[in-house]
Amino acid sequence: MTVPTPALTTTPRTPLVILSTFVLVTLTLGWLIGLPVVLMSPEERSIASLGVYYNLFILTPALAAVIAYVLERRQPLEVLYGHHAEAGAGDAAAEDLSDRPVRMLKPQSVTDALGITPLRPVRGLLGWSVLGLLLFFAFSLAALPLGGALGLYPFDPSMPLFVQDLSSRLGRDATEFIATGVLVEVGVIFSASVLGVFLHAGIEMGWRGYLFPRLQLRWGPRAAVVLTGVISGLWYAPLLAAGFFYDQTPVFQALALMLGYATIIGGVLAWLRMQSGSIWPAAFAQSMISAAAILHFWFASAGVTVDLRQATLQGFSGWILPGLLLIGLLIFARRAFPQQTRQKTPSGH
Repeated sequence: MTVPTPALTTTPRTPLVILSTFVLVTLTLGWLIGLPVVLMSPEERSIASLGVYYNLFILTPALAAVIAYVLERRQPLEVLYGHHAEAGAGDAAAEDLSDRPVRMLKPQSVTDALGITPLRPVRGLLGWSVLGLLLFFAFSLAALPLGGALGLYPFDPSMPLFVQDLSSRLGRDATEFIATGVLVEVGVIFSASVLGVFLHAGIEMGWRGYLFPRLQLRWGPRAAVVLTGVISGLWYAPLLAAGFFYDQTPVFQALALMLGYATIIGGVLAWLRMQSGSIWPAAFAQSMISAAAILHFWFASAGVTVDLRQATLQGFSGWILPGLLLIGLLIFARRAFPQQTRQKTPSGH
């Protein structure tokens, strides 16, 4: 019996026309879903099921990635992996594969291409996923006192709105139950983050699962962080035009804010994706961002409006800590954003 020869699968050098197709399809699908909301009057939006539109919208990068993957698989192996035969002295990852015949570099499966797999080693994947949850909970929480120190967020450590809400639910003064109430609510946030991970994975399959590694292969991690951030920020345009995220903000100002947010936060998510080898830690982090948004209600002074353009993780003061982390990651970019290579055993003999 012939022993199966191990084959390697790694990120392909996807032709630019296919990468452009991914971007075009994602933006087009986003506008097709978001346009009905943009055309609604404020009164119609107030009674519409906007959550349905949003949930469909965030699945569009995954669908576009599948379409791009199908086009990619039609390319000859020499187009996708021929660059490894020409590995340069400064490209360690390519050098490791340069002695392999192109036929030994197998096309990615669709799950590998979207970052859904690999799921092993399990311990490492769980570790990075827990880190994603904790890190973005910490970012969301730390943004509030930082915004308060800068005079951009009405930070009140006595948590008046939280106490008021807890008292109304208990039917009595809740001051003595604050610690217990906070622990319960933090548990709810983490539970919601875990339960919501599959929905947020739709975003990650496209931007960090499919696009980021391919941009990194062509132009390096620093350019990939910027390009992925800018393109994914533009993707949000129809929702911004409909008043999502930065309500009552002129659309071009909202778009500028979203470009900054998508680049900085997206860069940290890309680090989680490339270090773990899959999109799940980044998807857990995305889910935590949504679940932890309630924190800014807990710590706000009563009767004061929070400007989301300036404060919380959504506003520019909330980008300071993740931005500092991203700067450090980009300084050591080659270690922080490694390309993955997997060994597979073909079923054939």
